[in-house]
Amino acid sequence: MLSILSTPEGCSEIQDQDGPKQSKDQLLKEIVELALRLTSQGQKVTRFEIGEPNFPASPQVIRGLTETFRKKKIVGYGPASGIPELRKALAHELSIEHDTKIEPDQILITPGGRFAIFATIASSVSEMERVVIPQPSWPAYEECVDFIKGRAIPVNTTLDDRWEIDLGRLESELRKGARILILNTPNNPTGKVIGEKKFREIIELTQRYDTTVLSDEVYDKYVRTKAPSILESGAQNFVYINSFSKQFSLTGWRIAYLVTTKEKAARIRRVIQTLVTCVPEFIQRAALVAVKKGRPEAQRNVSAILKKVELTCQELSKIDVSFYKPDGTFYVFPKANKPNFDSVRFAKQLLEQYRVSISPGQAFGNYPEFFRLAVSLPAAQIPGAIKAIGEAIDSWS
Repeated sequence: MLSILSTPEGCSEIQDQDGPKQSKDQLLKEIVELALRLTSQGQKVTRFEIGEPNFPASPQVIRGLTETFRKKKIVGYGPASGIPELRKALAHELSIEHDTKIEPDQILITPGGRFAIFATIASSVSEMERVVIPQPSWPAYEECVDFIKGRAIPVNTTLDDRWEIDLGRLESELRKGARILILNTPNNPTGKVIGEKKFREIIELTQRYDTTVLSDEVYDKYVRTKAPSILESGAQNFVYINSFSKQFSLTGWRIAYLVTTKEKAARIRRVIQTLVTCVPEFIQRAALVAVKKGRPEAQRNVSAILKKVELTCQELSKIDVSFYKPDGTFYVFPKANKPNFDSVRFAKQLLEQYRVSISPGQAFGNYPEFFRLAVSLPAAQIPGAIKAIGEAIDSWS
């Protein structure tokens, strides 16, 4: 376990303590908590580790939240599927955007994208059944699979191959039997967007081997050119997941949604009903305002963050790292060009010595030479933080 201790000089240092081995997801959260603890101690930390936008929720959305309390004396339980008005609005929007026909009964409102992923896996995967996950990947996928005692099967990709999924290796894993293939495009942490042709070929493989595709598309608006969507693929065995967190900066509000077949929706709905009952109505009413009125403002904020990603890439080109310039998301996943580089130890040293926080590559798979930068901090902080990272890499031994 990692901890921060105060020194007699009033500074803080990070130390290791004996304890149970951390999961990748716990490792990612631990770095966030360390940065928060330093901040609470009055330390100024430049935060590249936290994967959330830094713009405030729209005043329109906040008014949508409070309007519920103005109109209702009692806000009670709601339907486990989500309020009909929000599901109808999402079905209408998705049908137009993806030139398809989505019905409200195919949509479920969930308390965050992570729960949508968990509920999908919990409703579909039994003990020891296989879930294939291209890596590097957000560690929550593996954590959800481990929680229900399934088997997370990694299919590694590489920077040298521009993070492309090898179809031969993927097929060899699907052929062995897999309940679910998790796709995340644009990808966290690499920013890779799967090309249209490759996406279609992957979907064809899943249909051949009767594998459900869980398509996490929460960063679909953080792109310069449109990313392929499972909703446009013709796939019949799928779960599409999106969220209000990234585009609308509602991370702490915990609201997301999924789209699937009516049969799968009924099974997943049972998980929601059993574990959380429903998403609070006032949060859903605010999300409804976001869908109907908040897109233009949200997209302006997204565009501003994408400009920060561009600046980050420009600054990274000045230090001793290699990286794939992201197609989307607000992440960059550089590789330190140093032998025996250990990004967990590096992240701790960087936070201790430079007060810059990053996410180590080991949190996303077997990538010890890499680290993730979440580019949502103020633009003025970026050049100095990247310079500090470069100095820390130069002094690595």
